[in-house]
Amino acid sequence: MNAASYIFFGLLLIPLVVFLGWLLKKDKERSYIGIVVLIAMALIALFAIIKYDSKFMETGEGSRIKSQTPSYR
Repeated sequence: MNAASYIFFGLLLIPLVVFLGWLLKKDKERSYIGIVVLIAMALIALFAIIKYDSKFMETGEGSRIKSQTPSYR
């Protein structure tokens, strides 16, 4: 995983999960469908991020580092 993935997890995903968990705690009827949906969403997002990020790092711009000899003209 690269830095953008860590930024996504730290700044976006974790606060979203905490907020949704807090929102589910405020539910008066204690519906457990919300918890199941929250866990499913987090697992699907985690799987997609890891899968597509690793594919991008193997074949995308992150995998090609151009090296040139310096030109001292």
